[in-house]
Amino acid sequence: MGRSAKDADPTAAAVLASAEARRRWPGVTIAIDDEDGKYYFDEADASRAVEFFPAFLRHLKGEFAGRAFELLDWQKELLVRPLFGWKRTSDGRRRFRRVFLEIAKKNGKSGMCSGLGLYLLHCDREPGAEVVAAAANREQAGIVFNEARDMNELCPALASRSETFRRSIVIPATRSSFKVVSSDVKGGHGPNIHALLFDEFHTQPNRELYETLAKGVAARRQPIVVLITTAGDDHDSVCYEEYEFARRVMSGVIEDETYLPIIFEASPDDDWRDPATWAKANPSLDVTVKRDYLEAECRAAIAEPRKQNAFKRLHLNLWTNTTDVWIPIEWWKACPSLPAAETLADLPVAGGLDLSSTTDLTAFVLVFRLPPTTQETPSVEVADVDEGGEPVKRVLSINYDLAVIPYLWMPEDRLHERSREDGVDYGVWERGGHLRTTPGSVVDYDFIYRAIVDEIAPRYGVKQIGYDPWNALQFALQLEKTGFDAVEVRQGPRTLSAACKVLYALTKAGRVHHDENQTMAWCVANAAVKEDANENVRPVKTNSKKRIDGVVAAVTALSRLMVLPDRPTSPYAYRGVRTVG
Repeated sequence: MGRSAKDADPTAAAVLASAEARRRWPGVTIAIDDEDGKYYFDEADASRAVEFFPAFLRHLKGEFAGRAFELLDWQKELLVRPLFGWKRTSDGRRRFRRVFLEIAKKNGKSGMCSGLGLYLLHCDREPGAEVVAAAANREQAGIVFNEARDMNELCPALASRSETFRRSIVIPATRSSFKVVSSDVKGGHGPNIHALLFDEFHTQPNRELYETLAKGVAARRQPIVVLITTAGDDHDSVCYEEYEFARRVMSGVIEDETYLPIIFEASPDDDWRDPATWAKANPSLDVTVKRDYLEAECRAAIAEPRKQNAFKRLHLNLWTNTTDVWIPIEWWKACPSLPAAETLADLPVAGGLDLSSTTDLTAFVLVFRLPPTTQETPSVEVADVDEGGEPVKRVLSINYDLAVIPYLWMPEDRLHERSREDGVDYGVWERGGHLRTTPGSVVDYDFIYRAIVDEIAPRYGVKQIGYDPWNALQFALQLEKTGFDAVEVRQGPRTLSAACKVLYALTKAGRVHHDENQTMAWCVANAAVKEDANENVRPVKTNSKKRIDGVVAAVTALSRLMVLPDRPTSPYAYRGVRTVG
């Protein structure tokens, strides 16, 4: 049989394939051609990379567990074939050196990233190849690496030539390795990286880890940096900067022949409730992304407006922001008043401390667990880890009410200045008993300490106090010396998420009892939440000039209250004293 024109000219065939891919997935990537002979397409290497996945890898989880890892069409045609097929005519080395893939959640990006790492480790013909999987934290970085490690161990051909460790895969014969690093790890990282794989790039807290690792590819012959992510909500982040660069490459504003952008996203003007919109950001719809799952998520977002941004970001891959209020102030104001003070003394209680810097608002908030006022039991989904350390979800039923008592301070001599800067009248709140002051022009920590130790804690029997370690370590040591159980509560989404979700659910249900403190209500109105890749949330400001200290202290306290045992309570606490006769 004779060879077809397509077989005879793989470069021409690849150009046609690029045009077909752009027709099939419009607006998702760039047109790729040979740039007047500067590049050529190596069909053998492109096919070799594609065939590696089903030949050596098996899916590990869910309905596809045990099956050969067959790449989906978009994975083959938009990423794997272009990345490994296009070469430089001058030296035969790889054309594309940086890939930016932004796609909605559950489309199979992490598993594909794991497979890419194994191919680059075993088959990229690079002596001493150092492949690095990176992410914002150990847990996220481990998602890509752990799946790669497990797939490697399950393949006899790969396992026989490699040694597997907890955080690395090593090939002794070629001195190559696949390692995992994260922003949690301090100090320097490998200086001679062959392939850098960043998962959920939008969660990077700053550019430090990325820039450190990206510099490490400079000495390699044909290094590759692969950035894989869903959209985020921080428009000042290194990921958003990369996203804008990728969009400019796609539009032709920036010419970079070594950059491969792939962005599946809806348009901000699209109807986010329309399934046709969902398909734009989910090329794996009806395969790895189930339609009934998106339908359920959409219904939840329609029912709870606060979830709409999360739906747009996670499932439509739209960059959002955190300016939407978390708990509508109408919900907060509609909550019931506090029960009598004497009825609270025998109930489980924890304190939350948010110490300001020198001149800002400082908050100490007590949160009590009350018997439920209705038979309804709200529930929230919270993140956890299973016995193997893998992230899982569990449902938490809430069979109690909350009582919240805030204490808020500001330096007396700064009330007028702060009122002008923040746009609220702190003086009115101070005169109305909704805000306390400390003497002088800076926060007097000793004054607040004495108020907690001598006045507040004894009144309600407070023993445990959670605190943010950033500015309160010395204060916490003082509390411990006085006999309190001071517990460090880091202000991250994994630590605060469950408490945030419980506070939200009970406020919505009208089961958070409070004293109508106006300063606290202002903090509630100023609070939004920031969500990570695992749907964990933490409170953030809607505006840099707003204060949310009361909310932060309340969530900190609630995070501790949720793990406290019940106190024995008096039967007279809520029904009062009864007389007979």
